[in-house]
Amino acid sequence: MTSLFLLVIMLVSVAQAQQSGPVTLWIPIVQSPPPTVAGYLGSEQNDALVAVGITSTGNIIIAGNVPVLAGVPETVLPNGGSGALVQIAADGRTISRIVRVASTLSHAALAGDGSVVVCGPDGLIVVAPDLTTIRWTATPGNVARCAIALDGRVAALMSADRTLLVYPANGGMPRSINVPGTAVHDIAIDATSGLVFATGYTQAASDLKVAFLRAYRLNDGGLAWQRYGFSASVVKGAGLTADSEGRRLAMGADGMLYMAGFTDGGNSIFTRDPADIHRTLSASELIKFDTYNNPFNLSGARSLAWYGRFDPATGTLLRGQWLLTRLSDGKGNSISIRGLAAAADGTLLLVGDTACCLQSRNGMQLFAQTLGNYESGEPFVLVVKSDFAQRLLWTALAAPDATAGGSPAVAAAVTADRLVVVVNLNPNSANSRALVTTGNPMFATRLGGTDGYYVTMPLNR
Repeated sequence: MTSLFLLVIMLVSVAQAQQSGPVTLWIPIVQSPPPTVAGYLGSEQNDALVAVGITSTGNIIIAGNVPVLAGVPETVLPNGGSGALVQIAADGRTISRIVRVASTLSHAALAGDGSVVVCGPDGLIVVAPDLTTIRWTATPGNVARCAIALDGRVAALMSADRTLLVYPANGGMPRSINVPGTAVHDIAIDATSGLVFATGYTQAASDLKVAFLRAYRLNDGGLAWQRYGFSASVVKGAGLTADSEGRRLAMGADGMLYMAGFTDGGNSIFTRDPADIHRTLSASELIKFDTYNNPFNLSGARSLAWYGRFDPATGTLLRGQWLLTRLSDGKGNSISIRGLAAAADGTLLLVGDTACCLQSRNGMQLFAQTLGNYESGEPFVLVVKSDFAQRLLWTALAAPDATAGGSPAVAAAVTADRLVVVVNLNPNSANSRALVTTGNPMFATRLGGTDGYYVTMPLNR
């Protein structure tokens, strides 16, 4: 997309003696669209990316475990090892530096001011926007997921149990919250509503998982609201016998809370009001417009995906939508969401991995290249219009004449005009897997082992 701005230049005319006043010239200045670049990040060793963000200046910050990154300036912070932050310049192809912050990383999150929280077996580390100044650290144990609010407060989900820790902006003693349930998969934090969020599932019966979404107050840790989390008797009584889980959370740049979930069938709690299981969602709440967001013609249990936009203050579901794939015979098939992000206007970016097959998968093209053939577990990128009424982009990433199975897209970031996605490419014995590259990246070919990969492109609406 090209934006036009007007520059006013005041000149004094000397060409005509009779005109002594200023002359206003309106000159259009063209702002180039964001670059399109796709390439690898890694070495002959195993690499694994865990998170990505975009700073206000357009730099891309990728977090992951990258033992070696040849030819890139390197900064090692205390106890820094494979766990690193990779900074890519706004041009998308210049890898500015790698900052080694921890032995290994499980997750990371970028704050609005450009500071970053990273987490893993070493606990928590918060670094300033320069990526080299450590603001504070904490060692509560192994942290699985972390989030940072606009005001600098940090939330941490402990790996060993369902404990959620909330730290002040300058570190110090955290508030501890025990989240009921069987598993907590993700967290998010919001300074505006003063809430921290958790999603996961409860094994409500031996044959039934039930998703939950909960909000806790930052000031006292008390429960502000709960959505889903119904008892087994209530769920079964409503005839909704499909397992369900909350998988991923994200605070969008629009101030809304986004959740991605899993269910193994269409008869799921995600068809109902998350506050009232007896009320079926209306067509304006659960948006369906084609066979890829309408879970019918399923053969047996399938891993279907669902995502929704919630008002973070109240937990009200504003819009929701199914996501599934289709086999060649038209039967519904599986897909998993592993990351999501939303722009300021509500445009939604979702990534993950998929079974056969995305819409129009045969002969699919990207970057003027015909993508390689489908293989189970290949990564996908999906961009959904803010009203959930249109898919703006839905693509695989297999390189021409290659496949990309078993290689999920794991994280995503989006701004008003740009998106970034990161993938972990897992090699196979035939060494036939590769991801599409373009835009002259620093690493255009994979070097070996499990390879990190990123793609950035304009967010076209």
